[in-house]
Amino acid sequence: MDFASLVELFKARRSIRKWKSDPVPEELLTKAIEAAGWSPNSGGKQTYRVYAITSRATIDAIGRAVQEVTDYLASLDVDPADRPAVERWQKSSAFFTNAPALIAVSAGVYQSIADKLQARNIADPRVAAINRNRNIAASRIQTVGAFVDHLLLSLHVLGLGAVYMAGPTQAKEAIEKLLGTGQDEDIVALVPVGWPDEQPAAPPRKPLADLVTFIR
Repeated sequence: MDFASLVELFKARRSIRKWKSDPVPEELLTKAIEAAGWSPNSGGKQTYRVYAITSRATIDAIGRAVQEVTDYLASLDVDPADRPAVERWQKSSAFFTNAPALIAVSAGVYQSIADKLQARNIADPRVAAINRNRNIAASRIQTVGAFVDHLLLSLHVLGLGAVYMAGPTQAKEAIEKLLGTGQDEDIVALVPVGWPDEQPAAPPRKPLADLVTFIR
């Protein structure tokens, strides 16, 4: 693939939030997940686990869990200026249940040598500060982000539409119980998948000058 074709692939992918009701063949989900497995990952350990969900009952149960937390948060004190946005959020919080398939991705345990040193010496104030800084860019979360990016592109090439979601993790414990995840992993992303039933326009992108600083 030449560079121009790669850029066109990036530009053509969209975040899809409306899908046809047609089921997604498991072989296509498997193919996309396998391809995404070539994403960069911390220590080459692939410390993530993927749950490919086509069970309508499970998808609906996840949606109810997410909606329950949304409704609870919306019932709390809200700035009047934010009320319209909160109400829109309530109405769309579980939109992903309209997708015929859902991919949940968990972040497993990953501990580099630097992490081990910090854990052993966390009582040292400077080490504690270093640890806080490293947790901002946790390796295992970056690993999942890279995997999901590759997954979205793979699904797009297969003609499927998907969207990267972190918001549903507000119901993390409930989702993990529904999926039967292990104690050494944390659900950090959901990707609803289906045959696209919309063609959204590309959102504007910031000028490169607003994003890049060259240190010469």
